[in-house]
Amino acid sequence: MLKSQENRLKLAMEKIEKQHGDRLKDHACNFENEVTKLHDIAKERHEIFLEQVKKLEDSVNLQVVELKSEMSKEVDKIEKNYSLLHGMDDVNVDAIKKLVEYKNLYSTKLDAKSEQDSKVFEKLEEFLGSLKESRSKVGLSQ
Repeated sequence: MLKSQENRLKLAMEKIEKQHGDRLKDHACNFENEVTKLHDIAKERHEIFLEQVKKLEDSVNLQVVELKSEMSKEVDKIEKNYSLLHGMDDVNVDAIKKLVEYKNLYSTKLDAKSEQDSKVFEKLEEFLGSLKESRSKVGLSQ
């Protein structure tokens, strides 16, 4: 009897072990299926993410091109304004040079004229002085 119980127990144990083995296989298969599903979902999300990144990159590149174009236009305006102002400065410099030349010329002529006038006034003063002297001599003689 002991042997038959032992055999039954052994068979029951084998049956339980087989059931556990089958359950483990089922769980492993289910786990693999879940991992595969999650992998597929992650792959889809990764592809969506890459598409969004590509769209964002294209948008940023377009904005950079537009910004470069706008900056180029502004640089052209600045260079044009610089050239215009530089031309105006040249005109101002020429005008100032001419004013300085005229001032120097005028002041030289004015100084020369002042010298001539002072010589004339000296001669007039001498002449008036000699007239006075002559008149006083004539007045004394009468």
